[in-house]
Amino acid sequence: EENEIAEIKCTNNVQNYEVVQWYKQSQSTMDLQLMGYLNMKQEVKETKFNDKIKLEGDGRNNVTLTINTLMLTDSAVYFCAAYYTVLRITSV
Repeated sequence: EENEIAEIKCTNNVQNYEVVQWYKQSQSTMDLQLMGYLNMKQEVKETKFNDKIKLEGDGRNNVTLTINTLMLTDSAVYFCAAYYTVLRITSV
């Protein structure tokens, strides 16, 4: 049996936004699950999705979510969300 994959692309063109998160909304429960995110080019995945997904690209512009070994449970709505990290500097 062939390993079927799905690729979903997300474009971020907001200046200074360098993180893109990916969420999965299952049809059965309707809850949003964080799958992982790209901080610029650094891929961070939730343990549950470690072997299931691949995040590539750059959080500052274009990112691609690849879902491998497609199964019926992968049928869902997928969201990407871009944001920026705030560096807070406090003086002592």
